Amino acid sequence: MTTPDPAVDPLGYPGRPAAGSGCLVHGRFERVADRRQLAEDLAALDAVPLEARHPVLAVGANASPERLAAKLGSPAVVPMTAAEVEGLAVGVSAHVSPQRYVPAAPISAPGERHRLVVVWLDSDQLAAVDRTEPNYRRVPLPMPVQVPLVGGTVDCDVYAGRWGCLVDENGRPRRLGDQRALLRDLLGRSPELRALFGKTPEEFVRAAGDPARRARARDIMVAEGWVAPQPEFAVTP
Repeated sequence: MTTPDPAVDPLGYPGRPAAGSGCLVHGRFERVADRRQLAEDLAALDAVPLEARHPVLAVGANASPERLAAKLGSPAVVPMTAAEVEGLAVGVSAHVSPQRYVPAAPISAPGERHRLVVVWLDSDQLAAVDRTEPNYRRVPLPMPVQVPLVGGTVDCDVYAGRWGCLVDENGRPRRLGDQRALLRDLLGRSPELRALFGKTPEEFVRAAGDPARRARARDIMVAEGWVAPQPEFAVTP
């Protein structure tokens, strides 16, 4: 039996986030102790320094070194730092990704504080990641993010979903969790989704390669009453 590539496995989405602060170097995540070490490492690699990069708060696969390397290619050098953010959580976007999973989206979470990852992209990397996010728009995050490695707060961008977020039976925004469990729940609640995608997460992934089915899934999510706008991060298609 072949083991799925963790960088592309739809049911393994969003992958393992970076463990602490460090740097993605040629496909591997290497921890760093402090900003000085990071600066020295970037200089030794002849990479763009931290202060010339664009900080982006990652709420999905971009927080995973393996998946980020798959997007940017193995030669990429990208600092990835632990961060604390208030008022934001990782929810579920109301669409099916071309990569055949139901992906993350930032949601408003007043009074909550979460540990996430900031990726520091140079201009070419930023343009490359933008191209991988057709269902999102990169926007300024409305609150600063605490980044211990740099000793203070940082103003970041975030990829805001174009399609709203999924809500639970009580109308509260869902939180991203295990992809298999999410797909089982969505399929179990909608005969229309089962007719399009099958009864199991594995069948869903196979069927989700069809763009027409993915587009129809958005309509079904709206018709089922599962979708709410995200005012703080809302953008129009």
